[in-house]
Amino acid sequence: MSDFESRPHSSAYFGEERDYWWNDDYLDLLARRLGLDRVGVLADVGCGIGHWGGLLARHLPANAEMIGIDRDPANVAGARQRFARLWPDLSTRFVEGDATALPLDDRSVDLATCQTLLIHLAQPMSAIAEMIRVTRPGGQVVAVEPNNLFNRMAVSSLTADMPLDRQIEEASIAMRLVEGRRRRGLGCEYLGDLLPGLFAAAGLADIRVWLSDRALALVPPYGPPEQQAQLAAIERWQREGSGPYDRTEFAADLAAGGADEFMIERGWQAMLDGNAQASASIAERRYHAAGGGLFYIVAGRVR
Repeated sequence: MSDFESRPHSSAYFGEERDYWWNDDYLDLLARRLGLDRVGVLADVGCGIGHWGGLLARHLPANAEMIGIDRDPANVAGARQRFARLWPDLSTRFVEGDATALPLDDRSVDLATCQTLLIHLAQPMSAIAEMIRVTRPGGQVVAVEPNNLFNRMAVSSLTADMPLDRQIEEASIAMRLVEGRRRRGLGCEYLGDLLPGLFAAAGLADIRVWLSDRALALVPPYGPPEQQAQLAAIERWQREGSGPYDRTEFAADLAAGGADEFMIERGWQAMLDGNAQASASIAERRYHAAGGGLFYIVAGRVR
């Protein structure tokens, strides 16, 4: 069993908030940069329920085909339903498959892409190699990946009032969590910064790198739908004990990152306390944050 088969991307992050990851005008620009109007077949690897593929498919020619591939049958079914509801006129098909053994022929697509897939793989080069294999010479491989180590240490309106020792402790926890996940074979959360070099090592040419221009701000009174979706996601994660509030995963990651039981409990309590402070500040309409992060788009051409 591959690392992708055994460590699927968490469905906890497939909520409405994901619909607001991109600005439409930036996607128009990205479509021009990538020449999506000349793509006949696009493969979306690790497609989830089709958030990324749906954004790109709208920029493809009318006779183009998009193929979504995901190892989780629930995601494949969800993607089919999502596309049937939102984009019924697009030519698409969704199949089950492993990112490290794609169910596609050699040189069968014009562009192979993924979004927040490679950060979850112990061996991301295996998936990159597969995307290269299925892409025709002259075609492109495009990956969108963050640096979540940086993103875990975001600043908000509460930061200035936080004691410096606590800020340092939270940064240490973030670093141990990220390193622990890497040691557990759950991927590298700062892969976005390494991706251009990995593309070069894989033999891709004409490597280009951009940053997404979207910031997911929270500004009182939190009226816009994207802010409401963010707040709803946080409430859902807390209620379900999922995403960043999965206590078992939190402890396992910190332990693999070298933390002892005392540090794990202290780190967990610090996160809960910080969330309680943020929630109280939001309720009082005082909390604000620009919500920026490092989210890379890396493209390379197949020789």
